[in-house]
Amino acid sequence: MASTQHIGELSKSSRLIYRAPENTEEDIAFFQHQILNDDTIKILSTGRLPRPSPKGSAEEFIKTMQDSILGVVICLPQNTPETETPPSTDTQSLDRPVQNSKPVPIGHLGIFSLTGPGYAHHRNAMIGVSFADGFRGKGYGGEAINWALDWAFQYAGLHRVIIGAFSYNPNALKLYRKLGFVDEGREREALYYRRAWHDIINLSMLEHEWEALRGIAPAQSGRALPEASDQ
Repeated sequence: MASTQHIGELSKSSRLIYRAPENTEEDIAFFQHQILNDDTIKILSTGRLPRPSPKGSAEEFIKTMQDSILGVVICLPQNTPETETPPSTDTQSLDRPVQNSKPVPIGHLGIFSLTGPGYAHHRNAMIGVSFADGFRGKGYGGEAINWALDWAFQYAGLHRVIIGAFSYNPNALKLYRKLGFVDEGREREALYYRRAWHDIINLSMLEHEWEALRGIAPAQSGRALPEASDQ
């Protein structure tokens, strides 16, 4: 049976919530301090020179995400064990559960066009994802990428989605291959890190490969939309 998302659940997956990035102080602070200035993300995901990023970089990054095919902040729902604030030592609050008022941002995901104006008919795009410290290695990456692939092929009409990994990041390569991405090629010695040269491995997933993974027949006919509720 096809694994499709229901209308009303397009911004959710099993454990995660996806929302648009906003040009607010809260989002700017999250991207500046927990994403752009995270050394692990710089080294394993971006290839940027590992130096401090100013506030303006976060604002530019948010604008880039807003202008992309898809740009979302990955969040955990409120009141999950990983996002609960430790209870106060105040004796009056010891018996009260601590709750967050809204979903907590833990990462970001983007789908970016690979081509400029006049080339959109090729339907190629690149996916990128990263998570803040404390939320890596918990399976959120695979869940978010699968959600994004479903969105890309079901709603954005994409035909090919690529993703890249550095040769010194075997965990990312293992995950992408497990999700169904296929190796396409290698950019030899394209990265300089710690007095050594490393490769970039490019992988992709095609629409018919995604269909096979999800059990969806090619050129599937559309389904009727659900009737509006009287409630």
